[in-house]
Amino acid sequence: MNGITPLNMQTTYPKVYIDRELPKVIVDQYECFAEAGLKNNTDLSREFVEYARSQFLAGVDKIVSEGNRMARIENRMPDAIPEIAFDNAMENKDWNIDIIPKSRPKIDVKGHLNLEWEMGKLNFYKESVLNYKKGNELGSYINMGL
Repeated sequence: MNGITPLNMQTTYPKVYIDRELPKVIVDQYECFAEAGLKNNTDLSREFVEYARSQFLAGVDKIVSEGNRMARIENRMPDAIPEIAFDNAMENKDWNIDIIPKSRPKIDVKGHLNLEWEMGKLNFYKESVLNYKKGNELGSYINMGL
């Protein structure tokens, strides 16, 4: 033998498993547009019904209070008719400046990335080329007499 022995190698390649879903960005601006008056039919009709109901109840309350005021004429109150006419002639206008939208859009990002892997292995073996003397076997080990 010329002193050269082959190197034996056994390779197991690493493995990578990738599971992904591309990201999707979903932006919901409905609340922002609703604050500006751009609503869908259901919400718009619901708001109109609520407004009409409140105006109806305010009108009934005003008529009842004016009727009660006119009924107190017999208690020597000042003239109710001119006061009611004056109150109805001067309508109070209210105005305001506001900044919209007040709420933020709802932003949702969907998607995922899952990585799993298995480590690779590399095993190698080379036979030794040492010249050794035959020794005596003592117990559980071999005495090589070096």
